[in-house]
Amino acid sequence: MAGLSVRVSAFSHQGGREYMEDFTQVLLERELGGPDRSILPSAVPGSVAAETETESRQQDAAQGGSYGQGFAGVFAVFDGHGGAEAAHFARDHLWDHIKKQRGFWSRDNEEVSAAIRKGFIACHYAMWKELPKWPKSPLGFPSTSGTTASVVLIRDGRLYVAHVGDSAVVLGVRDHPSQRTLQAEEVTQDHKPDAPSERQRIEGMGGSVMMKSGVSRVVWKRPRTTHSGPDRGGIIMDQIPFLSVARALGDLWSYDFCRGEFLVSPEPDVMVVTLDPRRHRYIILGSDGLWDMVPPQDAVTLCQAHDEALAPFAVATAHRLVSHALLRWRRQGLHADNTSAIVIALLQPGDAHRPLHRDEELLTLADLPEYTLSPHSDPPPPQGERARGHPTHRGHLPRLTALPVV
Repeated sequence: MAGLSVRVSAFSHQGGREYMEDFTQVLLERELGGPDRSILPSAVPGSVAAETETESRQQDAAQGGSYGQGFAGVFAVFDGHGGAEAAHFARDHLWDHIKKQRGFWSRDNEEVSAAIRKGFIACHYAMWKELPKWPKSPLGFPSTSGTTASVVLIRDGRLYVAHVGDSAVVLGVRDHPSQRTLQAEEVTQDHKPDAPSERQRIEGMGGSVMMKSGVSRVVWKRPRTTHSGPDRGGIIMDQIPFLSVARALGDLWSYDFCRGEFLVSPEPDVMVVTLDPRRHRYIILGSDGLWDMVPPQDAVTLCQAHDEALAPFAVATAHRLVSHALLRWRRQGLHADNTSAIVIALLQPGDAHRPLHRDEELLTLADLPEYTLSPHSDPPPPQGERARGHPTHRGHLPRLTALPVV
């Protein structure tokens, strides 16, 4: 779909948490065969990464891959746990691992989906090399850092969604172009340990799922560190109800050395949707800080109402959505979770001439220079709690600055 235009905004807030572990990502990638792409923006010329990705692009082109001058839009939300290290690593490296997989630049949905899965798993294993650098747990175990990942790729008029954990992606759609009211369609399903398929997978590997504080959790079987009795030649293992998601990147503590598998799986669900701007209006990505407070239909309705009431320099839609979630956290008397949202509005002919919200960008996924967008930092949370560790990240978008294409 040449010339597909979108309005995009991103926003994150630390909420009432001591640390910020959410990260958002918005970037554009020139598709295979752009005339002025001679090296890759993510790889140093002559490096193994550059050679691997170049080889995969050439192979895909030879097999009828996407060979044109357009751009792919990449949008992602990462919600970290056990520290921000895994989420930070995924934001910086997941896309690089995905795009260099053989088959990714093809036009075959199954090949692209398989490449995305392989990219997730490659990023996950790459975290092993980083693990010694990450802070250990309070009991001295290696880092337990992990992250959800909800990734949206818009390319060739198709929407690819890859997902692990309990962040989520929701579409705002209308059944007919003449219909005004938008309906929410949930593209992703949370990977919870008590979901029948996830429980069966975990228990089939010898793991277990237990309840703690009313929440089902994957059990971490780990050596007891406080055993002071006689040494009888065995290791006492504790069973700790630990993680409330069944799939994630990181969480290397869940590796079963006997089976060579992870109880907390890094393999994503991948979905493909053919986009129609007359029917598809919004793509909303959010961490659970958003979705725990704002049901999908409410989110879609809020985005539509905010855009239709557009005033010059109004706050971006993602900012409005996160602020609404934070208000609901406060009304319930709860400390808000880290809360992040990316809102992508697909434009119909004529929409591009409407004024933009503040901190919002208009992107056309064709004939663009190479761009990347990074979040800014935010002031301390409104509850007066100053963070120790990672600062709050604002996902709103700065003015686009072109990166040189060598």
